[in-house]
Amino acid sequence: MLSVILLGAIFAGVCLATLVRPLGLGGGWWAAGGAAIALSTGLVPIASAVTGLGDTWQVLLFFAGLVLLTVALAEAGAVEWLLDRAERWSGASPRRLMVASLLLTAGVTALFSNDAAALLVAPIVARRVAARGLSSVRFLVGIAVMANAASLVLPVSNPVNLLVLERDHIPLSSYLLQVTPAALLAVLLAGLALTWLLTRRLPTASSPAELARPDRDLGKLLALGALLGVLLGVDLWSGASGLSLGPPTFLGGIVAVIIGWTRGGVSPLRSVRAGRWSLIPLVAGLAVLGAGLQSAAPLAALIHELVGQGGVGAQVRVGLAAAGTSAIANNLPAAFLGMAGLGAIGQLRRLGIPLIAGADLGGNLAPTGSLSTLIILAPGGGTASVRSRHFWAAGWFAGPLGLAAALSIVALAR
Repeated sequence: MLSVILLGAIFAGVCLATLVRPLGLGGGWWAAGGAAIALSTGLVPIASAVTGLGDTWQVLLFFAGLVLLTVALAEAGAVEWLLDRAERWSGASPRRLMVASLLLTAGVTALFSNDAAALLVAPIVARRVAARGLSSVRFLVGIAVMANAASLVLPVSNPVNLLVLERDHIPLSSYLLQVTPAALLAVLLAGLALTWLLTRRLPTASSPAELARPDRDLGKLLALGALLGVLLGVDLWSGASGLSLGPPTFLGGIVAVIIGWTRGGVSPLRSVRAGRWSLIPLVAGLAVLGAGLQSAAPLAALIHELVGQGGVGAQVRVGLAAAGTSAIANNLPAAFLGMAGLGAIGQLRRLGIPLIAGADLGGNLAPTGSLSTLIILAPGGGTASVRSRHFWAAGWFAGPLGLAAALSIVALAR
């Protein structure tokens, strides 16, 4: 029992460190350190750790490829190019620009993950809005909430999705048929709610400022666009065939870096250094700790009580529990905790989808709910400072609508 308490304390400490970043170190460092302590003290057996990492290594490969793709798109100015078109459409209307920002966030999130939206879209929108002489707070809050709402659309839209899908081997067709329609409804509801809430006090007109924008290599953008099209097709084929998305995505990331090198003279080493790699040790460390928690009898008993007799009620309860845990501890730790508990009672395959839905959409219930929100709210991260209270207002207005709708559809579909 003492070992379970100690392991739970380490897991809780990693969750807290991920949120508050003590000593200025990201969650990846603390997760890796917590895993090292658990392994060195025997709280997690080596065999369990190997199993846990074996279940996630292809997901880690996917994340690595995604990091490289994100860096290549940022260096090519792809989001800037899209925002040029959005500003041309919005003209002098900040309200139209808000709608365009929400749509762009939903698209980037669906195809590249909510973290990518936070890193690529939020800083650029903040600069463009500030150039109009407007506060960027409403725009950044909208981007944060929309990124969480859209993170359920596809398996690649959130790290949580792939982690659970790889663990319980849910086929892509099941996800697209059972989850994507519910996710699109959640995005629609969140978008309508955010548009109404965030545009009410925006001025009807503002003068777009002329920003110094670098010349963009259209050929480079076209090459990256073609690469993404091919990669999307390969990923869909891989998912439909029951294969992992990790290897083709990692290869696509390498090709994207090569395109940046040959077309724009961007050093591959510079591209690698520019990547946000902290997600890799964070996931690996949580995988090790989660593998140890799977043998914890108290967690298994708690999840068994939550699941009860099964049925639609179990689907909803698991989803709501995941949403609440995400709001408190962040959705990545919530997913690993849920996987450990459901895996311990042999119910992960049956209840993995509600776990994903709750963990993803629960990110809108608190500023601590997802890493993408923490990136946007963090001061000095390339965006204007956004107080948590701004997020609470929008998240609790738009979040529960999408969460209730998505969980209802997912539970009935399962």
